[in-house]
Amino acid sequence: MKRALWLLLFCNLLLSLSGKSQNVEHVYRFYENLTVSAPECGPDLIPLQNAGSCNAGQVHGTYQDDNPPCRANRKVYHNNPGWGLSYTNPQGVIGNSYTISMYVKVASWGGNKIPVLSFFNGADDDGIYFVKAPVGNEYCLSVSSQATVGECPFFNTNNYYLLTFTRNEQTGILSIYVNNALFATFNDAAGRYTANAGRAIHLFRNENVSSCDYAEVNFSYISFSNTASSQQKVAENYGNICYTANINSAVDFLITPNPSCGFPENITINYSGSIPANSTAYSFEWDWDGGKVISGSGRGPYQIAWDTPGPKDVSLVITHTECGETIQNTKIAEISALDLTTEVIQPSCADPLATVTVTPIEGKGPFQFSVDSVNFQSSEQFRIPADTYRIFVKDAGDCVVGKDLIIDPTGSVLVKTIEDTTICEGQTISLTTESNSEIHSWLPETGLDNAATKDPVASPNVTTTYIVSAGSDGCLQRDTVTITVIPKIEITVTPDTEIEEEIPFQLQAASTQLDNIAGSSYQWFPPTGLNNPRIANPVATLLSSNTYTVRGTTPEGCYAEASVTLLIIPPDWIYLPTAFSPNSDGKNDILYLNTKGIKEFSYLRIYNRWGQLVFYTNDITAGWDGRFRGAEPVAGVYTFQLSGVSDRNRTIRKEGSILLLR
Repeated sequence: MKRALWLLLFCNLLLSLSGKSQNVEHVYRFYENLTVSAPECGPDLIPLQNAGSCNAGQVHGTYQDDNPPCRANRKVYHNNPGWGLSYTNPQGVIGNSYTISMYVKVASWGGNKIPVLSFFNGADDDGIYFVKAPVGNEYCLSVSSQATVGECPFFNTNNYYLLTFTRNEQTGILSIYVNNALFATFNDAAGRYTANAGRAIHLFRNENVSSCDYAEVNFSYISFSNTASSQQKVAENYGNICYTANINSAVDFLITPNPSCGFPENITINYSGSIPANSTAYSFEWDWDGGKVISGSGRGPYQIAWDTPGPKDVSLVITHTECGETIQNTKIAEISALDLTTEVIQPSCADPLATVTVTPIEGKGPFQFSVDSVNFQSSEQFRIPADTYRIFVKDAGDCVVGKDLIIDPTGSVLVKTIEDTTICEGQTISLTTESNSEIHSWLPETGLDNAATKDPVASPNVTTTYIVSAGSDGCLQRDTVTITVIPKIEITVTPDTEIEEEIPFQLQAASTQLDNIAGSSYQWFPPTGLNNPRIANPVATLLSSNTYTVRGTTPEGCYAEASVTLLIIPPDWIYLPTAFSPNSDGKNDILYLNTKGIKEFSYLRIYNRWGQLVFYTNDITAGWDGRFRGAEPVAGVYTFQLSGVSDRNRTIRKEGSILLLR
């Protein structure tokens, strides 16, 4: 009897451990519903009114159009004042190890201390709140007073933020991230920020019966996961948030290659969705649209072959085995059997060019044709001289096939000069020509050193098309070459200018010639102090004077240069030391301003850590001895604000902190 009991307990332990090894994630994208994204079996999010007697209204929220980053426009969920959301956690996804991520924007603040997350595990936690900053209308996150907290990112109503709360069961550490930066850590050894199955987690719901503080929030994405996340994982999630928050990739898969050219050919199909590889809670059902499985199972990769070409509908249905929730995706695999034939009319003395007509076989129109695989045309006919070619056809699916073709020369005369080319004005080029004739003539003669030689040197001032003729035994052959001449380039640049130190200054280079040539470029030397030395109008931010040279270049390498000198005007400033020690030792007992070039001083305000104004002056020579209302100086960190106007009418405002030492 005891042996049977121990065996039963052991089996239950194995089942429990097996369940915990599964990665479970419930994702909500709020496309006009509060349901979990398919094919998950998670619970719906439940709207809850705030605790207490505050009037929350009858409507919990609406689905509004918004523009989260990287997304033109989509629906998001907007909770109304006095309402929050509850994740009921029936499967215990949020337990001792978990990650909660939410991509949200606070649309309106309604109070000074607004709850973000609340746990209901029977233990007392300090909550996680948005707390209003002492100055301005921005908020900061607040967690346990024992937490290690970094610099506050100060939340506003203009931006979406990725908030990540993750706890590691092994260490007991709760970490809070804002976007991809670690904000706070807390040793939660007591398990205050944990939950178990059936214990809900509340989002933006005020549990305080005597408080009416609330926030109106635009929700675009929330994820609840039963695994802790590393800082690297949080950074990856933030880098992909534009995709993750808007696209359900659970049923995504890859078809390689697509289109498939050169039928018959095996196609590789592989699952690429977001369901973890170690998850066994899903079934994968594929439909190959008549394709034959050469190899593969489950998620793949598969090798698939079809007996016929054309578009094939490949479908994947993923079903959650516990609740039967399904999601389907269908993609088209393009299977091409493209081929071609050619018909040739060979050249003659009367017509030195062959006429080639290309006929595509199979494939998907419209078709394009080429004799070099680079330049394609819609016409299936070519006029080409004698040579060896490879003829190409490309279909609408970008499949390309080619066949070799030889055009035989006619008679005994051969002549072929260089390909069309481009030079800069003032350059020369040799018109090297292949020919078996002894007699050659070139037209026009303008720009040629010798129009009666086989290989003249050309130096045209303008774009010119030259025709070379070669004759023997009464058969005349011709070839042409066009020499495109890039006109001389002129560049105008910003005049020499005096600028202020570390104040961005816009440089500008322009050229009427370059502006009309696609692919032209600019390069500034040296690149020091420029935000981008490879554009026509970089911004220079300098500490010292500098002379820049800009070079404008055409795609063919023709260029011109111009220079500009930027002279730095000596700076003006207002500086306040970061620490002083009013201990009557004669050293740093008074906190004074250090200034240069200031014609008008507006104020210096100093506040203690409670936000009280402890010192004020509009006298630039006055100093503070650390006293407040006559009392002895109190050591600690103080904040300051100051403002003044320089001799160049520049308004200088600064805020910062001061350390008072005793």
